[in-house]
Formats: sequence, structure tokens, C-alpha cells
Amino acid sequence: MILSAQNLSVAYKTDSGVVKAVNGVSFDVAKGESFVIVGRSGSGKSTVVSAIMGLTDMDGGKVLSGKIMYGGKNLLSMPFDERRILYGKKISVVFQDPQSYLNPVIKVGRQIEEAVVVHNRGISKKDLSSIVNETLKKVKLDDLQRIANSYPHQLSGGQKQRILIAMAIINSPQLLIADEPTTGLDAAAQKQILDLIEELKQKLGLTLIMITHNMKVAKKYSDKIAVMHNGEITESASVKEIFENPKSEYTKMLIEAQS
Repeated sequence: MILSAQNLSVAYKTDSGVVKAVNGVSFDVAKGESFVIVGRSGSGKSTVVSAIMGLTDMDGGKVLSGKIMYGGKNLLSMPFDERRILYGKKISVVFQDPQSYLNPVIKVGRQIEEAVVVHNRGISKKDLSSIVNETLKKVKLDDLQRIANSYPHQLSGGQKQRILIAMAIINSPQLLIADEPTTGLDAAAQKQILDLIEELKQKLGLTLIMITHNMKVAKKYSDKIAVMHNGEITESASVKEIFENPKSEYTKMLIEAQS
């Protein structure tokens, strides 16, 4: 297993008291697997991603219990400096809203370069330029000069999401997490982005964790599915078993609602 969550519980303080967003969640992700966590908005899916990426405290939450094991180490108790090296280099994430994660006043080419430099101090300008250009080609942004010299607002939603994907894969991670990566895109752009992620997974030998509310997406792009509801995993199985023999009523409802 490349990553394993064990009895993970996360809570947030609200005006009405403490809300447990994730309650005793456990799952295993095998190397090279496409593992999809599916559920409706508010089910706790993105909170799991936040915990994996060490962002729970920044998001105003607190991990109450559990472990997230990667490479034999618990990410939740790892020293900050060690985690800082790990994220972006071994584990990368593509968030759902590129507008929130791209700096509006810095050209996207520079932002991609910064994703490289932070893990490769002293890299030459020539090598840096080559890496950036090759990565832009991998995410199918072929108009290299125009794209690199553009500010985020000058790009379409699909192009901005491809920039985030480029930043996520540029340091050759082992594990890529895609958190609702097609939010706000039209149907054609959604398919293009999902197909791109699947293509990159195969070509680069990535392990993929994808978060989605869409059962059709889960069916097409997963090897294994975990269904979340009210902060808990109601069932987890192969994509074939989930769709041919769902165990929980909630899973049956999700399948029927999107059939």
C-alpha cells in the first residue's frame, strides 16, 4: 500500500459547536491504483484530502484521532520540515478551484517555475525552462510562450486547471490527489481534464486518489471506490462490485440518482 488512513477523525469548531466532519475513516490505496472517494457535498471527502496534505489546522480544523501512513511514516506526526519536502515532490494535489490557488499578479510560467525551484535549489535556467516546457506539453498546453507569459485571468478555466495539474506533476510525484478537479467547467472541458489525468496516471506511473460527487466519473476512472456519507465510509470495494452489488442503501441511491 502506498497510503493508508487508519481511524481518521477530524472536527471543526462552528458557531453551533464542534462538528465532526470525518469520523473513524479507514482505507488503503495500493500503488498504481485509481482510488475514488465519492459522496455528496458535505460528506467529508475534501476534509480527508486536507488531512492527507497537512492542511487541517490551516482550514480551521483539528485531527482528533488516527494515522495517515505513507512510506512507513505517519504524515500527521511528521515534523514540518520533513512534510514540506514530501508535499509537491512525492505527494501532490490538484484542487477544485484554480482561481484560488494561482496568484493573480504573477505570470503562470513563473508560478510553474517556483514549483520546481522550491524542490531543486540551484537548478540552471536552461534546465528549468526545459522542465517547464516539457510539462506544459504533457498537460497539452502547446502554445508555450503565450501560456507561460499569461496571467491567470487571461486563461480559460480548463487552461488554468491544466496549469495546476502541471504544477502538481512537475516534480514527478508518486501520488496525485485530484479534489473535484472539474468543478466549474463545462461538460466538454470536464471530460478533457479527466481524460488528461487518466492519461498522465498511465504514462507517469502515478497512484491516483480522486474526489468526486459524480458516480459516473467514479465508475469510468476508478479501480476502487470508497463511498462517504456523513463523515463515514459506508462501503469500499472494487468499481465492479460497487456497481453490480452495492451493499448500502446510500450507494444504491447515488447510483440510481445518476443513472
